[in-house]
Amino acid sequence: MRVEVEVGDWEHECCGDEIERYRRVRWTCGTHEGRLFETHHDLEGISVEEVVGTVVHIEAVLQDGTRVAIDRIPSGDAMRGCDPHDDGLILEQYTGEPVDAASHDLIFIVTVDTRR
Repeated sequence: MRVEVEVGDWEHECCGDEIERYRRVRWTCGTHEGRLFETHHDLEGISVEEVVGTVVHIEAVLQDGTRVAIDRIPSGDAMRGCDPHDDGLILEQYTGEPVDAASHDLIFIVTVDTRR
């Protein structure tokens, strides 16, 4: 089964790890109105679900709602410019063109295959 998990916003910038296609993940996700979102903080009082599987697709959701396929989400440190080994760039999957990440509230949709 494949599930979509929202990743991003302040929480990923705070302490999120790099996420790449075909990498195995084990996440604690909050649930809200049928949506899953990866979370590390404030689990008290919210419904949670564990998601375990392999990342098969990643999309950046732009401010106008357009979804752009990407290969990876840089770590929160890289996105904040605090990782000397990672420039924090978000690149379109098929063109290699940079995704406009000027807004620090980018949301990503990560598709996880839970059968793998």
